[in-house]
Amino acid sequence: MSAAGGTGIRRLVFWQPIVSPHQRDFLEILQARHAGEVILAAERPLPAERLAQGWPPVVHERVQVVDVSGAAGFERLVAHDRADTLHLFSGFFSHPTVWRAFRRLVPSAARLGIVSEAPQLGPLAGPLKILRGRLLVRRYGDRFALVLPMGAVGRRFFEAVGFAPARLATFGYHVAVPDLAATPDPAPGPVRIVAAGQLIRRKGFDVLLEALATLPAGGWECDLFGDGPLRRGLETEAARQGATRVRGTVPHAALVAELERADLAVVPSRHDGWGMLVNESLGAGTPVVCTDACGAADLLDDPVAGAVVPAGDVAALAAALRRAVEGGKIDGARRARVHAVALRHGPERAVERFLALVAALR
Repeated sequence: MSAAGGTGIRRLVFWQPIVSPHQRDFLEILQARHAGEVILAAERPLPAERLAQGWPPVVHERVQVVDVSGAAGFERLVAHDRADTLHLFSGFFSHPTVWRAFRRLVPSAARLGIVSEAPQLGPLAGPLKILRGRLLVRRYGDRFALVLPMGAVGRRFFEAVGFAPARLATFGYHVAVPDLAATPDPAPGPVRIVAAGQLIRRKGFDVLLEALATLPAGGWECDLFGDGPLRRGLETEAARQGATRVRGTVPHAALVAELERADLAVVPSRHDGWGMLVNESLGAGTPVVCTDACGAADLLDDPVAGAVVPAGDVAALAAALRRAVEGGKIDGARRARVHAVALRHGPERAVERFLALVAALR
């Protein structure tokens, strides 16, 4: 077990908007390896709309989960205001409770840090978010002992608001990697492509369908899982093409089973703070094509695992899809190599790296 080196950090408090399945495995292993307390301060449990989207429910066994939506839980945690506690905040730009906790702790002796995705920077709200970030750094930048942006997307945002690159330690979401399912040689048939997520513009499924339309007919099929306001239009375009099906939302276990049978997963997002389908697909031994606007693009650090293309670039996405189709179906040897990439990015190694960063704090 680790007590975070010689820094005297005994207590780690993670302030988050929700109890997220994306951090469950990391936090549980962190508590197993850290000699002190690991506490998750959450405004609310996993929302019903996330469950409806197929997210799995979250149960913590080792980590203390404290509801900070009310005064009792909130006051209990902000009372941990000494130098033996490191408070890490997610959701500065969208959740008042997280911001209020940070403001309460600024004058204290507690160590403070950020673990955060990059917010979406649209043409109107984007400049305001950059300005707010710059004001935050100007006023409180020296107060942060640790800054962990999620992926290269997060790093670019935190550099843009004024954090020195040397102060940033790029991090990510790291979930438990399941054992690789039995992988017999693939049966003859079309290359199977899978995509999943909310059917909204930010997720870029219109770009995916446009890229698929350029592929030669035959030799591939695509299943798109999810629901949202763009579903009807995507269904119309998919029906016109003939090889793509929009299949609605499925439970998380069913989606994982689909990934295990797929030859390629695609995450075509215009912006995605992370993009968990990348983790899940690699864990199933299935390569991924995602855009450079996804935090999880950092996981594709080996060509065997897939490719990263510019966000919104139909031609680049189409070229990556065409290469995958021409490469044919995925055999067991390729799946094992992709799965090995997933293991390199598992929560065990993330915990080791996190504890080393904490131990290095001055």
